Amino acid sequence: MATAYEPVSLVQHAGPELYRRNAFRITGLGVRATARDIRREAEKMRVAARLGTGSEAAVPSLGEPPDDTATQQATQRLRDPVCRLLDELFWFWPATDGEADDGIDALRRGDLDAASQSWQDTGTTVAVHNLAVLNHARALDHDRFDARGRKLWKEAFAYWRRVVSDDGFWELLESRVREMADPRLTPGTAERLRAELPVALLSVNARLAVRTAGDGRSGDAAEHVALMRSSGFRAETVDEVLRDAIAPETARIRALGEKAKQSVRADPRHGAEPTWRFLGQATAILDLLESLLPEDHPVLLGARDEVAGRVLPCVVPYAEETDDWKTATELLERASAIAATGAVRDRLEENLETARGNLLYDTCWFCRENPAHDPSAYALKMYGDVQRGYGRVRWKNLTINVPRCAMCKNHRFWRNGAVAAGLAILIAAGFVTFAGGHSLTGLFLFGMVFVTSVVAGVTGGPFRRAVRDFPPVQERRAQGWMFGAKPPGVN
Repeated sequence: MATAYEPVSLVQHAGPELYRRNAFRITGLGVRATARDIRREAEKMRVAARLGTGSEAAVPSLGEPPDDTATQQATQRLRDPVCRLLDELFWFWPATDGEADDGIDALRRGDLDAASQSWQDTGTTVAVHNLAVLNHARALDHDRFDARGRKLWKEAFAYWRRVVSDDGFWELLESRVREMADPRLTPGTAERLRAELPVALLSVNARLAVRTAGDGRSGDAAEHVALMRSSGFRAETVDEVLRDAIAPETARIRALGEKAKQSVRADPRHGAEPTWRFLGQATAILDLLESLLPEDHPVLLGARDEVAGRVLPCVVPYAEETDDWKTATELLERASAIAATGAVRDRLEENLETARGNLLYDTCWFCRENPAHDPSAYALKMYGDVQRGYGRVRWKNLTINVPRCAMCKNHRFWRNGAVAAGLAILIAAGFVTFAGGHSLTGLFLFGMVFVTSVVAGVTGGPFRRAVRDFPPVQERRAQGWMFGAKPPGVN
């Protein structure tokens, strides 16, 4: 029975460490190394390990020298035809005519500029491939977006595009596949690698974009995305690669939201904490996505709606259990600001209106801090819809209970009581003084009555303003309603 093999995956192989972990860079062997060469190199590395001398990279300027573990893994990779083929694709090939390759010699000396110039002068299919590898490796190793870094990336993509479109190169790779004669490498392997190469190259930048955005380097993340879009590869391919790169982040939003929901369900009384924690974690992910995608990108809009929508099933059970409408309002306001589409925002606004209404009547309107105490509410009478005709007056009236705490009520009670008592004493003293013939003193006391009344009226102003500013009162006032139980002059 024939054995089914998984197809070679270039996308899985590619990554930011593509060249640093390349088996040929680590071992120093050339891409035409034979099995005997590999055995000999493995023996040299074992001897070096026993003597305590490390291996040196084949190209000193492309990464640090490898450690013993890396060299052992590299020789194992070279014994696997599939892994070896992928590493060959991303390493330097010698001239195909068997002649000396000045570019390869320059690489061994660590003179990358000389190697580049040699291949530019040659201009063969293999030389173009080597220039693509060289500029790509140098761009990754440079790790900065200065003028040199941007130039390296631009040239790397330009050379790789030429490789993708060069039928001669892929014929060479197909010949190499036949030479390896491994059942996992089929006649269609070279063509499949050719089709995957743009995705594999772009995925390197996509992963770096996600990594740098997660590290707070949004500028570098944006540079990588810009490079992808200016790479010359199809825009649809760029979008596909970006979606795949950020898929784990969008999935993490769903996982975090479900975790918060389960926490609230298990303990609704303490549901605010996991909800705030989810919002903090999810906002960080949204910041990452915003640094990678345009503001109207469907993936970003969907992620924002996902975050906002996950808040509601957490807030409702918490608010119903605790009556903490202040926290519920704050959470819903935060979620509403995140929502991207009208449908999600409208659903949040409905619940937000309810939460604000409950908060309005559950908090003292005067101090804005203490919980409202229903028996202490200030009953404000109002009348409206006055109709006069045929000698009769008709009107409607209502009582608006302005929420107040016991402390604010008692403060006003004692203040009003003290003022009334003081006025009564002053008036009584004034009459007694007049009766005793001391008119000037009596006038002074009555003056004090006047001043006290004025001061009491002024200091009572904030209370009256607070009552007038109560939203249901303002709403009725806008409709023409007045203060009092009935219109003036009506018995």
